[in-house]
Amino acid sequence: MKAKSFFLIPGLSLTLALTGCAASPSGLEESAVTVEDSEYVTVGSHLTVHKTDSRLTLVDHKDALASDGLYYAAWAAGSPEEYENSEGDTVDLYDAQLYLLLAECKTVDAAEDNSKSWLEAGRANYEVTAEETISCNGQSYTLLTYHFTSEENPYSHGVSAFGVFENCAICAELTCQESYGEDLKEMLTDFLEGCSYK
Repeated sequence: MKAKSFFLIPGLSLTLALTGCAASPSGLEESAVTVEDSEYVTVGSHLTVHKTDSRLTLVDHKDALASDGLYYAAWAAGSPEEYENSEGDTVDLYDAQLYLLLAECKTVDAAEDNSKSWLEAGRANYEVTAEETISCNGQSYTLLTYHFTSEENPYSHGVSAFGVFENCAICAELTCQESYGEDLKEMLTDFLEGCSYK
């Protein structure tokens, strides 16, 4: 079964809506890059993600919105279980899932505007318990720690990092079910330490 988790997390689908690049799940599937879990994954033309955490496996990698400069990849921890989301679609539900969104913009100002919009959407849609600035592999991010307020979301809490590298806006979101006992902040910062920009 193909994972249709792209619209499972409200924050990520809202992120796409804010950039004016929302697309249907079927359109995304048709343009999907073949998913192969490897030592590194290239996202767009500026970002390479090096695999640093054996708990995370690449489950999705799409460039369906590449003509608009938007790239998406996802990693998951645990074994998938079938789950029917609020739209009636059956998706793969993992113990935890990490979503990465990269927008390659025409200007630095546009990248900063995108990142700011995504951050504001996170603040508005999550019950934020902490906000801080972190640095991973020389790149600065704003990190939000939060709980989900929607009862329709099978994940209970998460952490998200928002940043800008030159003309690129970056959002990485790690969310999990309530029973998942790993330290999400540590997992996400380790993941970001494995991200290199060019």
